[in-house]
Amino acid sequence: MKHALQLTILAFLLTGLSACQESGGDAVKAASESPQTAAGVTQTTDEVPQSLVELFDSDMSKKGCEILTAELVAATFDVPADALKQFKILGCRYNWDNETETLEAGISMLRVYDSEEAAGDWFASATKSRTAEEMKAQMEQVAGQMEKSEQLDTDSKKSAAKGILASIGSKAVHFEDVNGIGDEARVNDDGTVYVRVGNLTFMVSAYKGPKAPPMDLQGVDLQQMAEIAKEHSAQWAAETATQRKADGARLAGAITREL
Repeated sequence: MKHALQLTILAFLLTGLSACQESGGDAVKAASESPQTAAGVTQTTDEVPQSLVELFDSDMSKKGCEILTAELVAATFDVPADALKQFKILGCRYNWDNETETLEAGISMLRVYDSEEAAGDWFASATKSRTAEEMKAQMEQVAGQMEKSEQLDTDSKKSAAKGILASIGSKAVHFEDVNGIGDEARVNDDGTVYVRVGNLTFMVSAYKGPKAPPMDLQGVDLQQMAEIAKEHSAQWAAETATQRKADGARLAGAITREL
């Protein structure tokens, strides 16, 4: 759950505050060059129509838990719906576990645009792969905007955003195309799937699999604990990235079929 929330906040920082500063035409070109297929993601050869639905109205951005219901999550991952814990955090998220497995599933950053073209421009910019150097420049840009953001409206949100911003530094960001989901879908290295359906965009993350192994904190003092926990979380996310990509695409496909 913590990992998924971090991904959502990170995506907010990278796209919600800074995507609008890029040229739409340049972003579309960059996002369309050298498309790749996400590892572990099942594709379909069926042609995806130009637009799957009529234009969505603005209220759709507030319907995260109506779009991603407990029943949909349960059916997608074969878990009991009544055992899912729901969290309305920057969208809608669900958590479940048993003795050996855990499930994280969520939808976030739902946005409705005036036109499909506007949604496509944002999507292209938000899912543009960036080098470490490009990320460093963007992080500096984002850092200067955070204090002015109306969406980071509490000290806790600002603190969380600054902490994540500092932790990612100048790490490169890479996206791969995922076919057969909505009008457009791309997944990043962490397994977060960005989706566009008509004039609606959103992000999906999911993971069902073994629980993270326990941390070895023997002999660790309180000052070291936070750093070790961060490294442990990052390592586990990397080890499960392929599964996260597959599960994210699976859930995103289930969502778009219901829209």
